[in-house]
Amino acid sequence: MKERWLWPGSVVMRVIDGDSFVAMVHRDMGFHGQASFLVKMRLERINAAKSTSERGANAKETLVRLVMGAVPSMPDSVHIETTGPYKYGDEWMAEVTLADGRNVSDEMVASGHAVYWTGRGPRPADD
Repeated sequence: MKERWLWPGSVVMRVIDGDSFVAMVHRDMGFHGQASFLVKMRLERINAAKSTSERGANAKETLVRLVMGAVPSMPDSVHIETTGPYKYGDEWMAEVTLADGRNVSDEMVASGHAVYWTGRGPRPADD
């Protein structure tokens, strides 16, 4: 079972492609101290085409519209929960929920900009 971490008050700073982004996360360290740092994250349960393709560029634009509305006037408009490290790189897997309760991974699939993928077996085609 993966250990889940909640990152309240975090903000998506940059979208890399249709299924990954960089967020500024915050952690209360106790004793009135806060730690903030940038973390590269990958959306849990989905795969989107590479941003170098037309489909991938459209997926990236869609993800930007979904998550970048949080900067900076509505810092709580996305809820980030990391679910563990990504097996192939320096990223963390994350479930992201919008203020209205919609899950970003599910929204990307519903809009046709990503497909569900467990991370096992061949990666879905990028064409």
